[in-house]
Amino acid sequence: MTALWIGILLLPGCAGEKESPTLEWADLTDLADSITNTPMKSGRYALASEFFEKLAALRETEGADPADSMLFEFFSRLHPDVRINDSLAVLQLVEWMRNCFTQMDSGGLFFTNGDADTYAAWYLQRVEHVRPDLVVISLPFLMGPDYRHTLRQDAYSRKVLKLSETDGLPVPPSTRETREALTEIVTRQISRAEHPAIYLAPRCGIEGAFEGHIVDLGLVHAYQDSVQPPQEILDRLMFQLTGNWRLDYASRGMPQDTRYAARFPIVQYLTLLLRFLPEFEKHERYQDMDTLFTYMEPAVGENWRFSMLRYMHCHQSKEECLQYLERIKEYAADHPDDRAVQAALKQLENR
Repeated sequence: MTALWIGILLLPGCAGEKESPTLEWADLTDLADSITNTPMKSGRYALASEFFEKLAALRETEGADPADSMLFEFFSRLHPDVRINDSLAVLQLVEWMRNCFTQMDSGGLFFTNGDADTYAAWYLQRVEHVRPDLVVISLPFLMGPDYRHTLRQDAYSRKVLKLSETDGLPVPPSTRETREALTEIVTRQISRAEHPAIYLAPRCGIEGAFEGHIVDLGLVHAYQDSVQPPQEILDRLMFQLTGNWRLDYASRGMPQDTRYAARFPIVQYLTLLLRFLPEFEKHERYQDMDTLFTYMEPAVGENWRFSMLRYMHCHQSKEECLQYLERIKEYAADHPDDRAVQAALKQLENR
């Protein structure tokens, strides 16, 4: 009898046997470990490219869920400065980057300055095929000759950057000292009569440079040929909030990894708050969208687009939500020539 039970336990698929990971999964986890352990100058970009190429194949053959799981494995294996050990935070990081993409014009240059925002952008472009029209340039990866070679050889990147056959790209002195390289690239671009739109991820280090031409658009910074008044920037930001930004994962609770809780899950909302409400205490944590909107209202509550956003995503009582609809109606009545608010009101009334 004992021998019989041992034989049953050894049969394939029985409870006594633990399924081994597929070859593709093992390859991807090995690549994730190699990326962390390989210096920029020694081919980290080639490994990262291979990882995202295989991840795209995994998503195509197995679906989104296995790809999301592998993306979490990837972030959980990175260097401690980048590592995210909460799957919800990884998804929210990707949504944050997806929202960043909505603020960018076609054919733009987007500079990232960290592994987290770089990998999130590459995941969207190479795995989900989102915004292939953008040229994403990772400043730390410029240290790697293979990465600079790829940018120079890629026809679309070369066209957007307007690189000749002999043009090179600047090399940052280290992964944490990218300001000079970024300044040089931006200076080259704006010296031309026509240049692509230029966008910067947060903390790129040159936000105060170029005499006010780099403006804060909420999630990203952008170079603008003419300096816009703050109110025009706010109007544009509110328009994008109501029109394009995804609010996924906002009401699913905060991730357990508190290092990222303040950066990725609620950055869509807090960027408005941090820019236009000085008395806000940056170290506070908020658990739901309604609390965030309440804090935002003193700063941007007069903007009809805020009322629209509040009405569309209000979790309070029906009566309280309808108050914001009434605000939009009042504004529309006072501004009959404002086509944007008239169209927005029509959209809401048809919901």
